[in-house]
Amino acid sequence: MKTIAIFMLGMMALLVLGIEGCPQTQTTATVSTQGISMSFVDNAPPASVSVNQEFPIYVDILNKGGSYINPGAAMFYLSGIGYNLQNVAKSVKNTQLLSKESAFPERLYFAKAAKWTTALENTFPLYLILTSCYNYGTVAQVDVCVSNKNSTNLCSISGEKLKSGANSAAPLQITSVSESLDGNKLQVAILVENKGVSEITASHVYLADADCDKLLQAGDNLEELQKENKVKVTVKTGAEPGWACRLQSASAPFSQINGLEGVITLEPVGKIICEKTVKNEETHVMPLTVSLLYRYVDSVTKTIRINPA
Repeated sequence: MKTIAIFMLGMMALLVLGIEGCPQTQTTATVSTQGISMSFVDNAPPASVSVNQEFPIYVDILNKGGSYINPGAAMFYLSGIGYNLQNVAKSVKNTQLLSKESAFPERLYFAKAAKWTTALENTFPLYLILTSCYNYGTVAQVDVCVSNKNSTNLCSISGEKLKSGANSAAPLQITSVSESLDGNKLQVAILVENKGVSEITASHVYLADADCDKLLQAGDNLEELQKENKVKVTVKTGAEPGWACRLQSASAPFSQINGLEGVITLEPVGKIICEKTVKNEETHVMPLTVSLLYRYVDSVTKTIRINPA
């Protein structure tokens, strides 16, 4: 009995040590870098059809990001159909409110009875391109250390300030926030990148007032193309005065923001520099919020084999 009791005590001790020694699993927030996702409905269109055979073209759209999209605010264009495919709408708008991070898609109807009408001798591959164009936004909040010392008991200037989950779900993301000191001048550097990935080409970002029809139907409208890679940015420092920000990019090394609001250029990374002269012995933590507003363009593809009748 004594041997058994010693054995049981030993096992209990090992169990306790094992529990205490086990590393705790930490969950990391995974933020979606999508806005609207698009997918052709299964068998609509089918993978293969024949000349003069009617078939549907349906698309399901889902808002996977953190911004609402009002009814009619998103445009969807179907290209690659040429002149031989009949009864097909070239553009469709959303008719429902696309709730943020929704689990329920909206179905778009480009055709209920599409039909290829030109005679063929051999199978012809038809490449459909579906493109979305809509306004979207990103919001990120970080806590910055406002001090004229590199480190205090309250906070530290060094280190990455952007924490997991700081960004809202969206294609454009704040990818880094860092601080540095030059005497009593505190500098905060903020990096912005397009993290969304298109299926066929790099997705495109424009100023929020860019015209979708001019961008996608004409394709060469210079006035609208000049708005590419430009994003409206707003920096909020709460009620704290004394902050000034400027923008940095390859084509515009430095440009002053009007107050704490301006337009940043992504080439491919945009940089915002915010500065404040810190008083002696001033030390506190401040919430800094960065908001981005932009028009986003993305595409997916579908191939249909058109067979002779």
